[in-house]
Amino acid sequence: MGTAGTAPSSACHADPDLTPTVPAPTALDPDLVARAAAVLGSCIPDDGVPRNAAHVWLEHLGAPRVYFRFGAQLDCLAKASCGCAGIEHCLGLVYREEPAVCSGACQGDVFTGCGDEVEFTIDCSRLGLSCDPAASCIAEAAVACDRSELPTCTAQGEVLFCDDGFMRKTPCQALGYSCVEGECVGGGGTCTTTNSASPEQVTLIGTGCMGAALQACLGGRTTSVDCATQGPGFSCQTVGDSFFCGLASECVPADNSASHGPATCDGTTLGFCNAGRLEHLDCTTLGFSGCDIDKKLGHDGCIPGAALQ
Repeated sequence: MGTAGTAPSSACHADPDLTPTVPAPTALDPDLVARAAAVLGSCIPDDGVPRNAAHVWLEHLGAPRVYFRFGAQLDCLAKASCGCAGIEHCLGLVYREEPAVCSGACQGDVFTGCGDEVEFTIDCSRLGLSCDPAASCIAEAAVACDRSELPTCTAQGEVLFCDDGFMRKTPCQALGYSCVEGECVGGGGTCTTTNSASPEQVTLIGTGCMGAALQACLGGRTTSVDCATQGPGFSCQTVGDSFFCGLASECVPADNSASHGPATCDGTTLGFCNAGRLEHLDCTTLGFSGCDIDKKLGHDGCIPGAALQ
C-alpha cells in the first residue's frame, strides 16, 4: 500500500539498501543529501528540510537514533522520485490514525508505536538497527533508566546517558576527543559558549577559522577540526558571527535543535540551506506536485506531504 495521497511505493525508482551502513561524512554526495533531506523534511513531521540535511551530515557525531541514521538509505531516498511514498519504500515508514490504545510492538525488526497523535511503523533494519518494543529502534540491547541518572563515560570513552527511558551512547573518544564526567570535551584551553549541547551528539560550537580548520568549543574546551574530514569539499566557512565546516558561506546550516533559516518555496522550487550552500530543488523532480510552507496545513516543503493510511 502506498502512502495516502502519493504514488504507490512500487512506482519508486530506487530500491532500499538491504545491508545498510552509516556512510562516512566524506563519502556523502552533497546533491544526494539535498534531495534526501527534501523528501525527509517534507514527509516526516517536526524537523523540517534544513534540519534533516544537517542530521545526515552530523550522523557520525550522534547517538544511534533513528534521525541520525537516515543516511543509511541516502541513495534510495534521493533517487526514489515518488514523493512521500519514498519514506515507506526506503524506510518502511508509514503513518496511521492513532488507535484508542497503543503500545510499542515488534514484528521482526519492524517497530510499531505511537507519537504526535499518530501510530507509525518503521523498519529498523533499514537503518542498520534492531527493534525493541519499548525502546523503538536500537543499536544494542536496551537498558532501562530514569532521568535521575547523570551522564557518564563508558570504558570505550563514549558518553552514556539516559533518554526516553533508556541508556544511549554517543561516540566521543573514537572521534579524537575525551569523555570527562559524562561530557565530550576538546583537548585545548577553556572556552565558553551560550549554545546549549545535548549528550546525544558531539556539539562543536565554531568560534573561528584558521585556514581550512574550524576552531571550536567542545564541552568547555577548545579544539581544532579539519573540515576536510567532515564532508567532501568542506572547508571552514563564516557567515556573520557563525563559523562552521561546510560547502559554502551562502547560509547558516541548521543544527540538532534549530534551523537558522527556514525552507522557502518559489513556485514548485524548494529553497533551503545544505551545509552552507543554498539549494534550489524543483519538487516535481522528486515526485511531488508542488511546494508549500504552511504549518497550519502541515506543509513543510514539497507537497503533498505524508498522509495517514
